[in-house]
Amino acid sequence: MQFKMTALGLVLLTISGCSLWPKAQPPREVKIVTKPVQIEIVQPVLPRPLKLKEPKWYVVSDAKIIEECIKNAEGKRDCKLGKEDLYPEGYTYFDKFVEDIKKKHGGDLVFIAMSIADYELMAFNTQEIKRYINQLGEVIVYYRDVTINDEPAGAVEVEVKGETNEQEEEPSS
Repeated sequence: MQFKMTALGLVLLTISGCSLWPKAQPPREVKIVTKPVQIEIVQPVLPRPLKLKEPKWYVVSDAKIIEECIKNAEGKRDCKLGKEDLYPEGYTYFDKFVEDIKKKHGGDLVFIAMSIADYELMAFNTQEIKRYINQLGEVIVYYRDVTINDEPAGAVEVEVKGETNEQEEEPSS
């Protein structure tokens, strides 16, 4: 019997919910306010700029070398005095090129050939790579400027340096 009364009390309490308690205050009005919050975004270190080296290109023809005229007493070239005899008869720019390269590299000579159309294609591809890198740099700078309020980011550029005869050592990291 005790069990039935307890069970009946629990059932009534469950059904009636909290209606037996005194009425609570009506819910307060809630204001939603949006405020910007400064978030600290860690910026990656920008990659070091490209340091491209300019290769040497040789354009060689099979035209015969035309000797220059001998200089007169005033230092002006005068063909009436004759021509300098530096090269054998029929010597071409190609022959001179091969001789110069063999002297410079101890007799070693290798040819790499490319058609004019392929050279133009290579030049176009190089410009496309340069454009792509510059645009990526601009995107990086934009996002750095948007997320960093203190200092403006510098522009990213591709730098091409001419190659000298002495090869520069790259620092190892």
